[in-house]
Amino acid sequence: AVSAVPTAYTGGSGIFVIAVGCLVYLDVRRAGARRQLALAATAMSGSLGVVLRPCLLVVIVAALNNEVTTDQLFGWGVKVFLLTTFLFALVAFVTSKTPEKTGESSGVRNANVWPEFIQALRPLIPYVVVLAVTLGLYALLLAAYLDEFSAPTILPVLLLAILGYERVASVRKASALENDAVASGVASVPGSEQNSPTEKLTVKPSLMQTLQSATAEATVHIGALLLLMGTTMTIGGVIERAELMTLLPTDFGSVWMAMLTLVVILVLIGMIMDPYGAVLLVSVTIAGIAYKAGIDPVHFWMVTLVAFELGYLSPPVALNHLLTRQVVGEEEIRLSKLETEGENFWYRHEKILLPLVTMATALVIVAFGPLAWQSLG
Repeated sequence: AVSAVPTAYTGGSGIFVIAVGCLVYLDVRRAGARRQLALAATAMSGSLGVVLRPCLLVVIVAALNNEVTTDQLFGWGVKVFLLTTFLFALVAFVTSKTPEKTGESSGVRNANVWPEFIQALRPLIPYVVVLAVTLGLYALLLAAYLDEFSAPTILPVLLLAILGYERVASVRKASALENDAVASGVASVPGSEQNSPTEKLTVKPSLMQTLQSATAEATVHIGALLLLMGTTMTIGGVIERAELMTLLPTDFGSVWMAMLTLVVILVLIGMIMDPYGAVLLVSVTIAGIAYKAGIDPVHFWMVTLVAFELGYLSPPVALNHLLTRQVVGEEEIRLSKLETEGENFWYRHEKILLPLVTMATALVIVAFGPLAWQSLG
């Protein structure tokens, strides 16, 4: 659930999986989860925040469609986020296996988890202070507040401030360790790690080296993302020029049949296209058909966003799973298969089925729930 916040700021679930997927997987595994469950959580970690403020995808939807506003979409996006989070927790709970209790996982240990939890939060306090000070300076000096419009300008400055803090913190930590080593006489021991030049270089990179490394790594990911977006926009252009969407009926007979047809089409589009390219295609072709069929514009676009994320998690492409495989490594994938030998179908394919069941259920509720409510009213 916490992963939804950085996902909203990055603007895409795939971006978040590339950046933080390995950390999510390791933390879920460290908590005692099965490998298949950890892979499912990692693939879906970036799928919950695309409907939250200030996600760029939602801003683009509002910019291309005068019928909706960002406030409307983000307002309902919070409800969709809570729904999908609840469904994921529910499915994971229902399908969970009760672990065998050992001495380390007994109730006595669990009773003392809060002091350890609070202690583990303390290193995050400086980061919260850096963020608060930076945002406060923007608000006081420039009257600029972090939202979907100012995020592209403010976020790079926030990242630079964090990198600067980490540089200062790493230098202080290295100096403290070196002083402690000298005071205790460890530094005079031949072969000591404190005397290793490579150790000092890795502990104390210059701020410029840190910025260059971060920029170089980000450039690769941004280039790959732009190439993917350009390719999917090309596919969207081909589909539009081929006039495939003109084959859709203009009169569905009922709003229920219209919604069912559009849901299937949106999921198929999400399976083969990047959301940014898909949004352009849907705005030009399908959105008008939905409006004429009597579907509320806000309702339609919330269904579209959920359908796209379901497509991202669906075979045969399943892009989020491919990205998860890349960041986790082939060895963990192999071990996950060995771990589930002899299990039933669900546990052998849990990494695929758990996200699919969660997002498919959410899509059905988001698509048909409001229609059922209107019919009852």
